[in-house]
Amino acid sequence: MLSIGIDISKASFDVAFLDTGKYQNKQFINDLKGFKALIKWLKLHSKNKVFCMEATGIYGVMLAKYLHQLGEQVIVANPIKTNAFAKMEMSRNKTDKADAQSIARYCAHIIEKGDLNKNLFTPKGEAFECLQYLITRLDQLSKMRSGENSRLQASLNKTASKSIRSILRTIDKQTLVVEAEIESLVSNNKQLKAQVDLLNSINGIGNKTAWAIIAYMGDIALFDNAKQVTAFAGLNPKITQSGTSVNKTSLSKVGHKKLRKSLYMPALVAVRYNPLMLDLYERLQQKGKPKKVALCAVMRKLLVISYGVLKSGRPFDVNYAK
Repeated sequence: MLSIGIDISKASFDVAFLDTGKYQNKQFINDLKGFKALIKWLKLHSKNKVFCMEATGIYGVMLAKYLHQLGEQVIVANPIKTNAFAKMEMSRNKTDKADAQSIARYCAHIIEKGDLNKNLFTPKGEAFECLQYLITRLDQLSKMRSGENSRLQASLNKTASKSIRSILRTIDKQTLVVEAEIESLVSNNKQLKAQVDLLNSINGIGNKTAWAIIAYMGDIALFDNAKQVTAFAGLNPKITQSGTSVNKTSLSKVGHKKLRKSLYMPALVAVRYNPLMLDLYERLQQKGKPKKVALCAVMRKLLVISYGVLKSGRPFDVNYAK
């Protein structure tokens, strides 16, 4: 069985597989033309193939779907697991080519363990993909608005200021259009609506945050436990120690920046209206932790609870811990 590793980026993807003791590597454009070129390149290899790539949001989903439609076996792996595998191998190189080779070895490892079937990719459906694209668009509009606001504050010209205000009105209008489309999408899809309702049961999480969590977290089946989810978002603690020096603990911030960012405002709301979060927030401050550290702990707790309700299918119960 041929284990094929794919390292995905926005514009291209690198492919690697081991053939008669030597790696074969090639880079392709990340579009339909590149997908077809990949299949053509692999035509000489009649072995059963297993393609493996990391879950990278919208950049890899089209290739995974294309291969799945052709009847190929595809693994869309949690990047935490592939990174851990690379560290276990003590990989020194960090290039697209080296990453593709490492993913190919991870793919072979999954096959050797006999875990192929439970790791095979199955498309989540058009509605979920649509939600991911619309949430990405909302984020783009938000960044555009911040940029225009900064320009407005710095503008000393009346005509320029008028132009900026016009752009801001357009951005606000388009934001409402996208949000309305998401509302319609969720209300007409039973699975998405059920997931949003579960997340809304958590004090501090509203519709917009629920949409973002579902879109950015992706397939919860990729995570074996809550620790992997917090690591995926970069909300896990990072401990620094050297010899006998004092340990320094901070957020790793090596993870999904957008998922992490989407939890900041909900954390501020949660410490006011969610007794469980307020207790955590105040307890950490009483121990001498800065407010920022305590708030990050609330963000992490919100994510863990979000994973819990989605995994169990049961709404949040503030009295459960008691």
